[in-house]
Amino acid sequence: MRDCCLLFQGGTQLPSSCLRDEDVVALFEGRLPVSVNVLAHHHAARCAACRTLLVTLAHGDALPSDSVPLALLPLEQGRRCSRRPSVPDATWTPPAVLDGFRLERLLGRGGMGAVYLAQDARGDRRVALKVCVALQPDERALASFATEARAIARIQHPNVVTMERVGEVDGRPYLVYEYVDGKSLAELRPPLPWPRVLDIAVGLAAGLRAAHQCGVLHRDLKPGNAILEPDGTVKLIDFGLATFVGSGGTAPRGVREVVGTPRYMAPEIRMGESATARSDLYALGLLVFELCTGRLPPVRRGACAAFKPEAGRGPAALLTEWLPGIDPGFAAVIACCLAEDPSERFAQADVLCAVLEHVRRLVAFQRTSRVFPTPWMGAGFPPPKDEGILAGHNVF
Repeated sequence: MRDCCLLFQGGTQLPSSCLRDEDVVALFEGRLPVSVNVLAHHHAARCAACRTLLVTLAHGDALPSDSVPLALLPLEQGRRCSRRPSVPDATWTPPAVLDGFRLERLLGRGGMGAVYLAQDARGDRRVALKVCVALQPDERALASFATEARAIARIQHPNVVTMERVGEVDGRPYLVYEYVDGKSLAELRPPLPWPRVLDIAVGLAAGLRAAHQCGVLHRDLKPGNAILEPDGTVKLIDFGLATFVGSGGTAPRGVREVVGTPRYMAPEIRMGESATARSDLYALGLLVFELCTGRLPPVRRGACAAFKPEAGRGPAALLTEWLPGIDPGFAAVIACCLAEDPSERFAQADVLCAVLEHVRRLVAFQRTSRVFPTPWMGAGFPPPKDEGILAGHNVF
């Protein structure tokens, strides 16, 4: 909690520099030394802002960019803290009928907005209406809704939710989406059968490909931000933390910005690097790994938390160990997404889509023909290394 208020233990004051931004993530993952862990929790018991942050991390919620301290803010009792304390229950309640939409029930709530199932009074159809419910919407909340509207307006794809309307009521923005009658991936109970996860991975990659081709990085891909329809179609939602990129495929550099959900952040994002298509693909790899196994691989110790590439213990090896029978080609694709070094991941989502679709065709062929060729036979790229990471990444 760099730049935060003083930490206390037994009446002793310690400078805020004892905990850095990456230490917050380390605390969340249980990797802090016991002495520092005690200090952090002792401090959080006295600091509403940091306590809220830790609760947010524990629930896997997204971490907006301004949660990374930039300047100290005054608090009560003469103490100072870099984080704005929030009161989750202090929200605005929308009317039963909002700008021609009759709200039926709450579908979900986040830090700044709430999503309702609504009936369009002008026609016989249901929609999902997302409205800003902050009592006093600040610049961050307004910017998030504006970003989401711009991002979704650019993308038209079956694997990305469709936005139908943008509006404002009582100074609060709202977005109207198609209503997707399904479950978020967070509502599923992993581990799931790996062939089913392979289908989901193909859909997620296709949605990211569409977004990236439109110059949009999602930056918060996680189970709660994808919905699975009964027919198996998966749709990406919630582009509130998205950013826009140019031809280089990298978010503009500016002040240090750590955006997203810590559990699914690429290691370079945790260190304040600019987001890229490769960082979105890392999050996709984590999500797919978790759906396959019900857990995440162990992380290395240190500020830049990433999967430890010990010999024979990379993500592909873990998948094979934890999930006997998984197609080795699929395991190698996941491992490539999870490479610690961004340059060793797939460079673009369209390449990942092509590889996943090829693996799926091979799996289907094996099942129908009772012939079991090597998963990479005829793939057009080299076989995986021992660790399960694809060799010859320069071809990507």
